[in-house]
Amino acid sequence: MKKLLVILALAAAFSFSAFAAENDSKTKDGYEHTEGKWTDISYVNVPILKILEGKDGYVVIYQKNRVGSASVIIPKKWGKGNSESPRKLKFRNIRTSNDAYMTVVKKQGDFKRVIITAPMSKSSSIWGMVNSRKNLEGTDKDTLEELAL
Repeated sequence: MKKLLVILALAAAFSFSAFAAENDSKTKDGYEHTEGKWTDISYVNVPILKILEGKDGYVVIYQKNRVGSASVIIPKKWGKGNSESPRKLKFRNIRTSNDAYMTVVKKQGDFKRVIITAPMSKSSSIWGMVNSRKNLEGTDKDTLEELAL
């Protein structure tokens, strides 16, 4: 009886290893992943503390990864796009200002788009104003500089 149990256990172990070897090239979901199907798009999410609207752009104050905060200027003209130059700024609406964040999308390391997810109501506490008599510096840029994280 003991010999029979040992033989069944060994047979089960060998059969499980044989099935595992067949499924080695596939992942848990059963799809085969090849390098030709990988993407070269990357993104960074940072929490937004305040969005200050100016005449020609937005000043976004965001929280750095460890300690402190930093700011970046995003031109309003990025929100308009055409067939030659696609839109670089997109807004998404959420309910609470505590959940606001900014996503910077890059393709092959080059800036592609920035997505601001925040309440769209200007009466929300996350929105503010910059002095409209002063022009913001940096509203004529074409790409977003590296964020200080």
